[in-house]
Amino acid sequence: MDSANSQYLSPWAKKSLTFFLWLSPLFSLGPFFAFGILFAFPKEFRLRLRAISVIAIYVLNWILFYPVELLHRSSMEWEGTINSFLAKDGTPFRMKLGFFLFCFFCLLANYIHSIRRNRKRELVREARIQNDFPGSGLRTEMRIRDTKFDTILLVLILALIIQFFFLYITENLNPQKNLSPLAPLYDVHQFVFNYSISLCILLFSFNRNKIPSLMARPYLRYMEGIRIREAWKKAVKTEGKFPLRLELIVKEKAKFRDQILPGFGHIYVYEYWRGFPILFLTLLLYLFSAVWVFSYISPIFGIQFLAGFGLKPGIPDKDFFISSQNIAYAVFSVAALIGLYFYSATILEKSFSLENLGIKKDKDGESEPFFKPGLRKGFRNVLPLSLLFHLVLLCLVFLIPISIQRGKKKEQSAQKNDHFRPEKMEFYFIDPNVPDDTQGLNGGVITGNETENKEKGEKISNEKVADNGPVKGYIKKIRGKKVPPTYSNYISAKMRIPESYMDYWAKAPHPYSSVVAYTITQDGDVIDVELVEASDYPDQDLRTLQLVESLGPLMPPPATKNDIRVTELFWNGPIDPEFVPTPLQKEMINLFDGRYMEELPE
Repeated sequence: MDSANSQYLSPWAKKSLTFFLWLSPLFSLGPFFAFGILFAFPKEFRLRLRAISVIAIYVLNWILFYPVELLHRSSMEWEGTINSFLAKDGTPFRMKLGFFLFCFFCLLANYIHSIRRNRKRELVREARIQNDFPGSGLRTEMRIRDTKFDTILLVLILALIIQFFFLYITENLNPQKNLSPLAPLYDVHQFVFNYSISLCILLFSFNRNKIPSLMARPYLRYMEGIRIREAWKKAVKTEGKFPLRLELIVKEKAKFRDQILPGFGHIYVYEYWRGFPILFLTLLLYLFSAVWVFSYISPIFGIQFLAGFGLKPGIPDKDFFISSQNIAYAVFSVAALIGLYFYSATILEKSFSLENLGIKKDKDGESEPFFKPGLRKGFRNVLPLSLLFHLVLLCLVFLIPISIQRGKKKEQSAQKNDHFRPEKMEFYFIDPNVPDDTQGLNGGVITGNETENKEKGEKISNEKVADNGPVKGYIKKIRGKKVPPTYSNYISAKMRIPESYMDYWAKAPHPYSSVVAYTITQDGDVIDVELVEASDYPDQDLRTLQLVESLGPLMPPPATKNDIRVTELFWNGPIDPEFVPTPLQKEMINLFDGRYMEELPE
């Protein structure tokens, strides 16, 4: 495959690509546009420098913030700790100030390093002039911009202004306010990302397209390897001679890349049919290994981890919980990943055989010259593609998008409207200071010291307040020790996953309230989803239905023989009957999470 820039780009094309490169994050292109530039333009020195800077910013943000998000998903203890830390006044400002100071010290280090480099240049020039013209001196200084301290201050201040400009555009593209507990962290993340991009734009502009001093040596070594590789490619295609010493340099650089990520080294030497399947296999095995390891630690942690990628298990939670406690899955995934590292390194080593390099005559006719287009023959060339195909099929079965409800839909039952029968309704008042000694997600209802009989309970209205609302019943006020969570607790915990992925509450208008009913089958499928009481916001009602449909597959309802019907109130305000508009919602707002469940008759 020939390079897309066999002839160098025009200045106009370079400026256009640079402009779109800096703005690519605003269009949710991620680092992929920058990777595309690296892939398509191997000869463009300064354009590649900017592309690598954008990729480095994404990597920096991932290192800084993803571990915090992962800890937040790992357990309730970490979630509470992080939420309480972020809720403190001034925490986001202190974090932004810390990153600002970090950038200042980085620019200061670059300034000091640049001054030393500049002094070395001046000494060399002075010695050369004295040698050629004794008694003469330098008339001008060859100073670069990052040796000026005022440039550092100007870059720091202007970057803040550009950061606010990026923030203004982002808020106009997505005006919804984020109400998540992690919203302060997202705000800091946005600041760090925008400020980093702004610093890079200004630093490259004020430095007259020169490489920042601290980046000069590693980047020049990187581009030297690219130059040698392109010269080697040209020599092979034109059947010219190329020094073996330089071919070995290409080999070492390919091996280094392959050690970072299997398949990367093959792509580096244009072996795309082997490189990309191995690379995608590696990424999938990393995903499987992380899922099984995290799920072995805590099944909910594994589900939360998948939810961060917009995925969920394609099997019911009960089966997933049982499977996740089998350490063999985690061991097998990690072992397969390690084996792939060795396999990729082995076939890369064979690719640089003397026969393939044309130094030694191929007697068996099995040489595989470089830069030959198409899929190569042979087991070792086809194996990565075959493994990738089968692993993708496995992913389609066991990992599905979070918005998809998989499972055989049952016929809608005639009793689906017979929900919320209040003769079985109970209100629960749980002391918040009791110890947390929960024993899994499955179990009976939350109980305490119940009233002795229904006469000691508080009787509710006998009037029919809605078509599907209560007719009569009794309320049992319960207070006592906390025991294993109910199935309703489990549904609440499970619902937090799609709520987070969909930014459900962040996008919800305020105030908002609606009632949805749905059936959970004995297989854990969520069916017969209907909107019982709509709000004044059809778009949010649609998101509510999508949220409920994305819950399945669930664990089967405990201690029931038939399907259960769930009626649930969705609202974003206080637990106050005056907050919601309808009689049905006023009744339901005092239930645990506004949810009522009952078993359907056969």
